[in-house]
Amino acid sequence: MEEYTDPEIIHDKFGKLVDIVVDGGPGGVLMSTVIDCTGPEPIVTREGAGDWEAVS
Repeated sequence: MEEYTDPEIIHDKFGKLVDIVVDGGPGGVLMSTVIDCTGPEPIVTREGAGDWEAVS
């Protein structure tokens, strides 16, 4: 489970597949939010534990 909750391990494992890994510290078992920033407007592709509306 650590490979999906530790930002350093995530970067080491998936760094070539994604442009950014935001290091908010080790996570828990709740899914994170995934945001597609490739277009003119960010699109939430998976809503996780965070509140996207509060920061957008």
